[in-house]
Amino acid sequence: MNYDNYIKIPIVLLTDNTVSSSAKLLYGLLVLLTYQEGYCYANNSYLSNKLNLGIRAITRLLKELSDNNYIKMEFKHIHKKNIYS
Repeated sequence: MNYDNYIKIPIVLLTDNTVSSSAKLLYGLLVLLTYQEGYCYANNSYLSNKLNLGIRAITRLLKELSDNNYIKMEFKHIHKKNIYS
């Protein structure tokens, strides 16, 4: 079984009632994408396609995770950001 194809969500996030289920799922995807480099640079369109959510929803969920200190976003310029989980 290849565990690189699974998402991981920490128990502390899983039990955090202030964070939506969609944000938790997005976090799991971000952990998978940040595994090798320690960060990912996936854009909102890519994340939107992977989770079958709208781009505005992804933007809202990233803000939710950031506001609750589960991720850190570092903006390189208007269309590029690094996301750390």
